Amino acid sequence: MSSNKLIRNLEKLSRKEMTRFKEFVFSPYLNKHEEVRRLVAYLSEVYPRLDEKKCKKELLYKSVFDGGKYSEKQLAPVLTYTQRLLEQFWAYEEFREDTYFQQYLYLRQLRVQQAFGPYERLFNELKEKPEPTPCLGADQTLMRYLLAGEGERYWSQSNKPEFEGSFQNKQAELDEFYLTQKLKDASEAIFRQEMKRDEQPPRLLEAVLQEVEENFEKYQQVPQTITHYMIYRMLTSHDPNFYQQALNVFQKWEKSFSRVEVSDLYNQFKNYCLIRINQGDQAFLDNLFGLYQYQLDQGLLLEEGVMLEWNYKNIVAAGLRLKQHEWVRNFIEEYKDKLAPEFKDNAYRFNLASYHLSLVQPHEAMLLLREVEYRDLRYNLGAKTMLLQTYYELEEYEPLFSLTESFRQLLMRDKTMSENFRKGYYNLFRFTRKAAHLRSRLEYLSADKARVELDRIRESLLKTNDIFSRAWLDEKLNALAEEI
Repeated sequence: MSSNKLIRNLEKLSRKEMTRFKEFVFSPYLNKHEEVRRLVAYLSEVYPRLDEKKCKKELLYKSVFDGGKYSEKQLAPVLTYTQRLLEQFWAYEEFREDTYFQQYLYLRQLRVQQAFGPYERLFNELKEKPEPTPCLGADQTLMRYLLAGEGERYWSQSNKPEFEGSFQNKQAELDEFYLTQKLKDASEAIFRQEMKRDEQPPRLLEAVLQEVEENFEKYQQVPQTITHYMIYRMLTSHDPNFYQQALNVFQKWEKSFSRVEVSDLYNQFKNYCLIRINQGDQAFLDNLFGLYQYQLDQGLLLEEGVMLEWNYKNIVAAGLRLKQHEWVRNFIEEYKDKLAPEFKDNAYRFNLASYHLSLVQPHEAMLLLREVEYRDLRYNLGAKTMLLQTYYELEEYEPLFSLTESFRQLLMRDKTMSENFRKGYYNLFRFTRKAAHLRSRLEYLSADKARVELDRIRESLLKTNDIFSRAWLDEKLNALAEEI
């Protein structure tokens, strides 16, 4: 029975959600089928043990019908209707959290019912304070457009003079929504290209850019549009000064954005810093760390009290590269309990291993890495990188050479990785192997031959643009020069 769609979906509910679903089903307004009530009452009673033993078809049939021989024909429609109610419940759960959208729908009904006085009061209230709406998955620009459209319909119905400009207002809001969304999607496509090679820029993007640039003075006073335009230019320009220009524009208008939008936008600046760092521009490391600290101070990295494991990992990585070891260790411990339970142990071990490796404590790092599960490509890449560095520190060259070969094959097999990632990791492993090969033969080489070989590695490294952990490699090559 575990293959049944209804049972699989019910397994995803928390205990509180299961209780609310039962209440939902028992509402006479929403459900009048007694068989469905009896089925959900039984499932709620055995929850969370929705396994084969408790959910055999015969047991479910017995919970619904008084007696008689099991009949698939009788049970099937009860399961189907219960699944439909569950789908309605999920939709309602999101709708009930969205008070702004509820008010918008209420506004429409006030117009239909010709309650013009309450309509105008609510319209002005919503217009003054637009909010993101979870039901639509939208930001303020779409909500303002929908509200302007409602005002235009009201003018057509009531012919009130104060609503006479609603059509023009609707067009202006549509322009802002369209331009802003196109610019946001264009930036998102660039970020995704860093991980996947098949993302394409949005259609009609050139027309959007032309519109903003030809009317730049006007759009400088439109917070959403000008902010996302500057972010797009930051991402597509080779001039690093665009970063500060874009950040200044956003911070000028920061109070015009919702808390969710502020968090998302700071994350975009953070991601840009990561791109620049991966391209070898280490000056952006301070910018990145400063953004992380600001987001932490403002609580922008917590969603309902939970921190994403990748933010946890990236903050640790940035702090360690800046040698902020004490701060990083405190952060690892302070925020480990704010990770989602299913990711907590893996993320904690991975980042603690990274901390120990940064302090050149390879044995401690190795013990922790053995307990990390590599279910995600990013964990796999990060863990293999740390393992490579650990083998180098421990002078375990045979495992290191074996790892570089297996990693080369992984890079060849994986077709979803972006070319930047592929080159960055490939070059890191290639140069580490070269350094390890030289280091393993120092006692057999003359100092002059060793220096020549080291200079050759350094010269080749200087000519290579795409390489991850360049600072670590430089540090190891400097140490190797001292050994020679």
